[in-house]
Amino acid sequence: MASTKVTFEIPEDLRKLMDAHPEVNWSAVFREALVRHARALDLAKEILQEEGDARIAKMTERLKRGAAERFRKAVRARRS
Repeated sequence: MASTKVTFEIPEDLRKLMDAHPEVNWSAVFREALVRHARALDLAKEILQEEGDARIAKMTERLKRGAAERFRKAVRARRS
């Protein structure tokens, strides 16, 4: 399997914490986390592309209502 090198910038405090654990293969940890995240995104995309799925429509509507309510509360709080 071919591989590509990628460089990440991380905060200094995280680097110090990682340095405190030399027994950990940090490249493998990052690689596994990236794979899990990418697969979760692919799965979410597949689910969203399913047309006519009532569960998705219901969940989307609930999320929209919740976001709208949080926005209204924030606006009211800012005005007072």
